[in-house]
Amino acid sequence: MSGKLKCCEACKETIGWNDDVVLVNDEVYHKDCVELYPTGYYAMLDGEPLGETENDDGSYAFEILNKGEYEEETA
Repeated sequence: MSGKLKCCEACKETIGWNDDVVLVNDEVYHKDCVELYPTGYYAMLDGEPLGETENDDGSYAFEILNKGEYEEETA
């Protein structure tokens, strides 16, 4: 493990391994917690700009976070 579990900066819920997330200025958000605008993409939270992001469709958390930074799926 490389660190503690990451939480969404908006809802504060733990990031799961297959959650759709966006990375904005090195902070992780659930894709559904922010509004994405196709201007390069720019993430907004409650009408306030967070910054630009490259992953416009979101990504699975395990694709952009290190193991130990997201909650593992339990069977």
